Amino acid sequence: MATQQGNGKRLTIREVARALGVSTATVSRAIHGRGRISPETRTRILRQLERLGYTPNLHAQSLAGKRSMAVALEYLGAVEVLADSFLVELARGVQQSLVTHRYRLLINLSGDQEYRRSVLRQWIRGRVVDGVIVVANPRIDLEWQSALTAEGIPIVWIAYDVPEPMPKRTAVVQLDIAFGWAEAFAYLYQLGHREVGFISAYPSDPALEIVQNAARQYGLTLSPIVHANGETPADGYTAAQQLLATEPLPTALLARTDLLAFGVMQALQQQGLRIPDDIALVGHDDLPMAQWMNPPLSSIRIDYAQLGHSAVELLMRLISSPDAIPAPVCVATRFIPRLSAASHPQRRR
Repeated sequence: MATQQGNGKRLTIREVARALGVSTATVSRAIHGRGRISPETRTRILRQLERLGYTPNLHAQSLAGKRSMAVALEYLGAVEVLADSFLVELARGVQQSLVTHRYRLLINLSGDQEYRRSVLRQWIRGRVVDGVIVVANPRIDLEWQSALTAEGIPIVWIAYDVPEPMPKRTAVVQLDIAFGWAEAFAYLYQLGHREVGFISAYPSDPALEIVQNAARQYGLTLSPIVHANGETPADGYTAAQQLLATEPLPTALLARTDLLAFGVMQALQQQGLRIPDDIALVGHDDLPMAQWMNPPLSSIRIDYAQLGHSAVELLMRLISSPDAIPAPVCVATRFIPRLSAASHPQRRR
């Protein structure tokens, strides 16, 4: 491992260790975050490395360890990563956990599914990545599963379901959204709501069945159901306008995502409806912007940090122990009440 000095020569790890007055093994442990080294000593050495302008030769590390020290994050839906706030937050959670293992994150940001699968296959066969985290859509795609399993690379799925039997070198982080929806319906029921509308992203969204089950659990009527046929605030705005044409209006309204809820909020307010006095509003995902809306948006939180951490830890285990069969990890959503759903429903005259 070496870095470039101001005189054009590359600084070696031995020279760095000599300058810091420690052994090369201690420097190596500080860089990789492994072995017997205290957090205080590691922090001090890393700061001194930065002062010296030293950076590890990642390519040399990969060759020496026969690992690329990179992980791919792939999404099977039609939406591009940077256009979806859920994926951006998830990628941030994955990246934060990868840093502790000295791994990098690779994401293919564009292209249709076939193109992305082709790029991912090139990364795998070229040993550009040591493993893959795949975000299902939201159920596991058996064709993708079969193709990735055939490549013999560790895979972690983030999905609603768990395959039976579990393929080799595969693990699953199960996102349980039922818990958060149930909490939201329980909260609305306690406030006195009995008729609840729902704006979904698409008619085929598997979450619709989960939402309907949660409504039945608390004896609430889920009507009307409007499909936005998209996932943007503009789609939510248009769907809300369609819903506002129905009579009678529900006393509470749920949106499949916060992005849809942002557009819904604007449509309701433009019609002179007060949130939550005239109609309560709940979103899903709990994006950072939700708490800054007017009023602050009640939402069902996805713990992106935990989701990313669980996926990374499972993948690291598969990479280090190819024969391991990790048990699925479940990450449940939670309802976060805010002012957009804080009032008892008003009687409309």
